[in-house]
Amino acid sequence: MFSSAQGDRLEACARVLDPPARVVMTGTVAAQALAAIRRGARPGVDVLVVGTGEVAGVEGSIDLLFIGPTAPYSVAAELFARWTGRVAPGGLLFVHGAFAAPPLTAALLRAIGSSRAWRYYGRDGALAEYVRADLTHGERVLDAIAQLAQLAYFSRLMARRRLKRSRLRQAARQAACSD
Repeated sequence: MFSSAQGDRLEACARVLDPPARVVMTGTVAAQALAAIRRGARPGVDVLVVGTGEVAGVEGSIDLLFIGPTAPYSVAAELFARWTGRVAPGGLLFVHGAFAAPPLTAALLRAIGSSRAWRYYGRDGALAEYVRADLTHGERVLDAIAQLAQLAYFSRLMARRRLKRSRLRQAARQAACSD
C-alpha cells in the first residue's frame, strides 16, 4: 500500500533535483510512486523504470533510486548489489516495503544497514529513505541503532498479519462447519 504522504515525500524529493538528473525506479513500482516522481521532476530530470537486471542499460550515475517491494530474498539482494553503488554521493535511496516485507527487509539490513556508504534518514510506513554518505564508525553505530529500532514496527506488523490470517482461517472453518 502506498500512501499519499509517501507520494508527497517522493514528489518533494524529485522537485529538488537539479537537471540534468536521473531517477531510476526498479522492483515492483507502485503506480502512485511513479506518478509522484513524475509530478515532482522538472524538465531535464530523466525518470526511468527498469527491470532488476537492466542495470547495464542505464548510463552514468543515479541521483534518486527507488526500489519497490520484491518477493524472494535473492531478487532483493540482487537489486541492492546491482543498483545502490550507482547512486551519486548525496543521492537518495527510497525502499518501498522496508521493514514490512521480510525478504526485502533482510536484504536491506544486510546490504545497506551495515554499510558505511548509506545514512538512514527515516521512514514513513513501509517507505524508508537513505542518503548516500561516507559515515564514520560512530555514525555507523548510531545509524545501525536507528534502523534496528524499526524492527519493533516490523514485528508488530508481522504479528498483525499473522493474527489477521489466523482469524480468516478460523472464520472459514466456522463457515465450513455451519454448512
